[in-house]
Amino acid sequence: MGIKSSSLSLALLAAIILSLTPQAQSQCGSNWMGDTSGDTDFYVSKNQNLGTGLASDASASSASAPAVALGSAARANANATISSVKVSLPSPQSPGSSIIWMAEASSSGNEPMLYDFQLSGPSTGGEFRDMTGWSGQSSWTWNTTEADAGDNQIRVLVTRQGSVAWEDSETRVYHIGAGSDVSSDNAASTSPSAGTGPLPQMDIIGANMRVPDTKPIPLAQPTEALAAAVPQEPEQEEPEILDVEGKWTVKLEQAGISINPLNLIQTGESLMGSGVFNEGGSKLQVTATGSVSSDAMSLHIWTVVAEYGNHIDKSVDLDLVRVDRTVSGSYQLYSGEEIIGSGNATASRAAA
Repeated sequence: MGIKSSSLSLALLAAIILSLTPQAQSQCGSNWMGDTSGDTDFYVSKNQNLGTGLASDASASSASAPAVALGSAARANANATISSVKVSLPSPQSPGSSIIWMAEASSSGNEPMLYDFQLSGPSTGGEFRDMTGWSGQSSWTWNTTEADAGDNQIRVLVTRQGSVAWEDSETRVYHIGAGSDVSSDNAASTSPSAGTGPLPQMDIIGANMRVPDTKPIPLAQPTEALAAAVPQEPEQEEPEILDVEGKWTVKLEQAGISINPLNLIQTGESLMGSGVFNEGGSKLQVTATGSVSSDAMSLHIWTVVAEYGNHIDKSVDLDLVRVDRTVSGSYQLYSGEEIIGSGNATASRAAA
């Protein structure tokens, strides 16, 4: 009787297991807790069990602009790095100033970079506001107004083209309006002992209290004497870099175009600036970058294109050489990526 009862129990258990197997299989890949979409602590995405090899989803993601989520931590594969952020005018500046911000970034794979400039300050209610959108242009001209008076923050985001999130950022503080007195800070930074503590005290015992060293001085070896007798060649001096900072006028002779004024700011061999592109009766704001050597200057100048402003995309490459008091050379004029003209260019700097 006990054997029959055990056999019956085993058969009943096997039947129960077989009846539950299809149901368990049908629920594979679903949320075993049922519909929890209303529960924020336990909600399971309906897409969490989808395969990762959907080519259509991947191509749609890469074709769209980077999904910027401020404070996003999706940077595990970050590969774009900001190397520098430069500004054309030092803080503080008065309202109404045009201030150029320029970033430089790169990646180990040399992919094209995308930049996004954002502003937080009195004019934005203290919240970061997108000023440029994602673009391949690495500079932004901030035309300040009275609404910007106070402390501002400018943030630059950078990513590789085709990435789905920003990969590096840098934030700078900038003041519009009357600035604080920084003379004391400057004095501290230029003081010979700034940051090094007091100068060491001289160990003065008294007049004629230092006993001369009576040890014999060893004779110089022949090789040392010969080396001392040979005159040393003078060190080669580095060529002096041209000073080109200031206001310029550039004329593209064959095109009938002038860039006037062109305000250049120089840091060593690097140049940056802004100005006005004059063609016919139109005047367009331009931005400039370039380099300078002992007798030559190269500049890349382009019009500032904005979503709600100028849509004319023109640029000029200048190669200029100084001969005596004349600065002249050649230019190439572009519309977008297409070259539309070339010829002779002359440049002259306004008297200080």
